[in-house]
Amino acid sequence: MSLICKNFLLLLIFAVSLSQNYSHSAELPHSSGTHQCLDDQAAALLQLQKQVLSHNTSTVTFDDNSWTKVANWTKKTDCCVWDGVTCDHSGNVIGLNLSYSRLTGNIDAIFNLRHLQKLNLAGNNFQLTPIPSGFERLTNLTHLNFSYSCLSDQIPAGISSLVRLESLDLSTVFFCELPPNFNDPGFDAVFAFEELHRLRLEKPNLESFVRNLRALRELILDYVDLSAQGSSWSRALSVLPNLKFLSLSHCQLSGPIHTSFQNLKNLNSLKLHFNNLSSEVPHFLVSFKDLRVLNLGSTQLYGNFSPNVFLLPRLETIDLSKNPLLLGELPEFPLNTSLQWVGVYETNFHGKLPNSIGNLKSMTNLLLYTCNFSGPIPPSFANLTNATEIDISYNNLEGSIPGFRGDTVPKLQDLRLSFNRLTGPIDPLIFTLPSLKVLYLNDNRLSGELGEFSASASVLDHVYLNGNNLSGEIPASMCEIQSLTFLSLAGNKFTGSIKLEAFKLLSNLTSLDLSFNNLNIRNDDPDLMFPSLEELKLSKCNLTEFPTFLKKQGQLRTLNLSSNQIQGYVPNWLWTSSLNELDLSDNKVDFPKESSQSGQENSTFSLVLGKLVMRSCSVFKFPEFLQLLDSLWYLDLSGNKIKGQVPSWIWKSTLLQYVNISHNGLNSMEEFIPNVSLTSLATLDLRGNLLQGSLPTGICNLSSLSILDASHNHLSGLIPECLGLMANLTVLNLQGNKYQQIPPEFALNSSLRSLNINKNLLDGQLPRSLANCKMLEVLDLGNNMITDVFPFWLEKLPNLKVLVLRNNNLYGQIQLPRRNFSLPKLGIIDLSSNQFTGDLPGEFLGSLEEMLMNREIKSANLKTIGQYEYYQDSVTIMSKGNEMTLVRILTIFISLDVSNNRFHGKIPGEIGKLKSLVVLNLSRNAFDGKIPSSLGDLVELESLDLSNNKLSGIIPQRLTSLTFLSFLNVSNNKLTGMIPTGNQFNTYSNNSYLGNTGLCGEPLSRKCSPDEPLLQPPSQGDSSEKESILDWRFAISGYTCGIVVGFALGYTFLPEFQYHRGHLQLSRRVRRRGRTTT
Repeated sequence: MSLICKNFLLLLIFAVSLSQNYSHSAELPHSSGTHQCLDDQAAALLQLQKQVLSHNTSTVTFDDNSWTKVANWTKKTDCCVWDGVTCDHSGNVIGLNLSYSRLTGNIDAIFNLRHLQKLNLAGNNFQLTPIPSGFERLTNLTHLNFSYSCLSDQIPAGISSLVRLESLDLSTVFFCELPPNFNDPGFDAVFAFEELHRLRLEKPNLESFVRNLRALRELILDYVDLSAQGSSWSRALSVLPNLKFLSLSHCQLSGPIHTSFQNLKNLNSLKLHFNNLSSEVPHFLVSFKDLRVLNLGSTQLYGNFSPNVFLLPRLETIDLSKNPLLLGELPEFPLNTSLQWVGVYETNFHGKLPNSIGNLKSMTNLLLYTCNFSGPIPPSFANLTNATEIDISYNNLEGSIPGFRGDTVPKLQDLRLSFNRLTGPIDPLIFTLPSLKVLYLNDNRLSGELGEFSASASVLDHVYLNGNNLSGEIPASMCEIQSLTFLSLAGNKFTGSIKLEAFKLLSNLTSLDLSFNNLNIRNDDPDLMFPSLEELKLSKCNLTEFPTFLKKQGQLRTLNLSSNQIQGYVPNWLWTSSLNELDLSDNKVDFPKESSQSGQENSTFSLVLGKLVMRSCSVFKFPEFLQLLDSLWYLDLSGNKIKGQVPSWIWKSTLLQYVNISHNGLNSMEEFIPNVSLTSLATLDLRGNLLQGSLPTGICNLSSLSILDASHNHLSGLIPECLGLMANLTVLNLQGNKYQQIPPEFALNSSLRSLNINKNLLDGQLPRSLANCKMLEVLDLGNNMITDVFPFWLEKLPNLKVLVLRNNNLYGQIQLPRRNFSLPKLGIIDLSSNQFTGDLPGEFLGSLEEMLMNREIKSANLKTIGQYEYYQDSVTIMSKGNEMTLVRILTIFISLDVSNNRFHGKIPGEIGKLKSLVVLNLSRNAFDGKIPSSLGDLVELESLDLSNNKLSGIIPQRLTSLTFLSFLNVSNNKLTGMIPTGNQFNTYSNNSYLGNTGLCGEPLSRKCSPDEPLLQPPSQGDSSEKESILDWRFAISGYTCGIVVGFALGYTFLPEFQYHRGHLQLSRRVRRRGRTTT
């Protein structure tokens, strides 16, 4: 069996142990020795013993305490006293418990035990053999348990005839030992084999199978394939009126849940997690008054979840997790509620956390992370006396941290409040809670100094305070918690000079991160030793030299000394035999020439180095030691001073996944080494160099290449056709080169999501073969010499979100080819600086469905387009009169730019239906007539440019209601009348109105005459609440570049950096690890 199989089996053992703890199958007591076993019963058992022992080929056990019970059976003793055997007073075997007995092979002899009532064969390993036929002979059977026994294929119909059956558990596992005749070629083949032979109900299906099992009180079919029943599974089960315990997780069920399911009034446990129900939450859940356990996690449910379900009188466990479209709010909880485990993480639950949450005195686990809860954390959180785990991270919670005290939360072991908006100081008593081992307060807005506390009273193991505004010196007591293994104080405002020797008492410390503070880190003791330290991050700590204690840290795996003031050569002693990740970015360091020589020095070199990051250092040439790194998978030498040719030997490691050599002075690349297979290389970043001619042909052989960025070089000629045929290539960026042509058959079968060939020398027509890129989201061919009509064939690209064709030679009218034409997801369109003529059809605007959506719908599905693990798409647009590069393309950023064309006629009134527009540019055309008042409906608009047209009449008063509109340009038209006042119109300068001789009023110097039409300021509404909202929106958009634009520009205009687990990044929501309940 492969190593992968063994690793999965470790997980399997854990799962099985859980199943033992939660088994609901009743066991018969062992019979006393006074019963005389009947001969036929003993003979059947001995035959079973022979079958099992003669075919026991399994090498895997699912429980370390298991043993082969049948091996101890002997004719010398009464069979009624054998291990696992129970007899009635007549000597008939009525109970057989051979669970976790290492059984495998044939077990047909069981069917000779006609009086059997309870049969338990759980936790054995039948190596994916079918359940034997013959159960119809065991007519007295009331309990049958085959759980976690690795059985396969169709469940025999004979079980469906057992009309006395009360408990049936056929749940299986996700990974089993394969039959001995199966050759284990790899994970994919193993998975395919197991899926093919998965235990299933097909013939008969579920409905036929349970039709006669009316006595069932417990049904457990986890991991059994029930897909043959379709969406009617719930109706099929509604005929079981006595059912109390139902578990159907991972059964490939589909929804919705039929209303007849509410007939199961006696249910006390319902587990349907990990199925694709894809339906609204059934309203009748509140009628299950006896329900104790409800698990609907990962079922793709949507709609509003009734808060009354949380108030069911006996409910102890509820799991609704990982249903991102599920809406809901928590209710106010009464006293003495029975809830113990609540998980609504990774849902769209929202609203305020109830003040009465402290009434949940039985609560042990409260998991509310990655939702949309807002408001303060109620102080009563600190009164959850039985809580062991509280996780409310990744929400929008505000205010201070509740006053947790040892006497109010004595059992609390894990507290996570990270990625919220919490403010105020941290009470140092939180570090001394008697059971607290894990504390995550990172990525909030906590401030103030950390006070001292009793380190000896702390049992903390993990402390994450990074990404806050904490100030002052690091308290000495923080450096004395001897149980600490992980400590991150990065991304704060800690000050002062601190010696690494201050942490010497932390002998268990495995990870220390002090990066991005205002600290001056020193190391005076060269003999300092951290015996367990594996990860050390000291970015931006004002280091001027390499800490000498690192010489003796032989177990160190990750070292980050980036953004310091270290200069000179990297010392040879840094390369220990254990270092796996090294980041020296933003230091003026280079490698000594001696390190490239062969000889004794190379014997100490870190041959296991997997990740090397030296971004923006003073590296002048590729270090030749790269030839020695067979484990290298991540290489970043970007922003250095490397010139000349890229040598072929930097590709020697076959494990390479990421290579970034951008922003150097490289002018050519050697061909890849022919006998080196780079099957793992997924990201190759070559941008910002001086590369000429063509890319090496070997790039076409990089079968896993997903992202290729060769932008801003001097590449020329024909774009290699193979780039459009690479099966895994999702991002191709060739912007800013000298390519002249796209191959006519380019991208015939492509997985491209982003194609950027902006600022090249492309001419001719757009290749129609691009219509084959069905996954394309971003297409940027702007600033070329393409001559063509509008590409209506782009409707064949259902996922296209960004289209940039600016500054080409596109011509003709934009007339829809037919009715029902649609470009459903286009949110950014730039057709500026072309030769388009005619009217701008309202029908064309109506085809832009993404722009028609209102902000609320779009905000609920806020995403970043083109965001990958190590790469982010960007796009350049015109906004507010300036060229701007959006380094993050947000789905809520909607822009339409048709400026500098030859459009004429009236601006269509349908433009007011584009409710989500943020930027609209119609300038430098020949539009005439009035400015449509429907523009006042574009409530999200931040930039409006109508300049250099032939527009006449007044400026509509309705435009003053656009309180996000921070940029307006109507200059050089034929507008007349008084300029509106109020809200944003009070902030615009003369430049917004120049060239309109008929306009008057502020801010122009021309005063309005008495006969000028007077415009009334817009109504502010009747309520003070509405006024305050308008004032807030007006103030924000008045002095920034706009809410959406500012967020999209991100790095340049409104940076909101967060420091999380050693990575400086823009604030964003991150999915936490999954959790499951039983």
